Amino acid sequence: MTKSYSRAAGSTGEPSAAVAARVAEARERQRVRLEPVGCRTNAEVPGSVLRTSLPRPEGVDLLEATMTRGLLSLRGLDKVLRLAWTIADLNGADRPRLGHVRAAIALRRGEDQAGVVS
Repeated sequence: MTKSYSRAAGSTGEPSAAVAARVAEARERQRVRLEPVGCRTNAEVPGSVLRTSLPRPEGVDLLEATMTRGLLSLRGLDKVLRLAWTIADLNGADRPRLGHVRAAIALRRGEDQAGVVS
């Protein structure tokens, strides 16, 4: 059985071409930013580089406090940072903002993050 995936009437989703263009721009942004550290994408960046060599995202204090309370491991912090950078790249930001970090936390927890990014 073949499934048909079409946009529902009244849907506000982006056309595939627009999404593809945004992804290509985000990939290029990552490539340029990460070239000096020998990586091409956020997924490839070692945690130590995320925490020390890239611009500090807004809201990272919130993540560090959560880690200090034992609610987030260092590995979890790195995953949230990678995701926040990706969200920022897709939104055309030069670095993650607080809304990007909150959205990354929500996605990591499996929560609906609609409206979190500002």
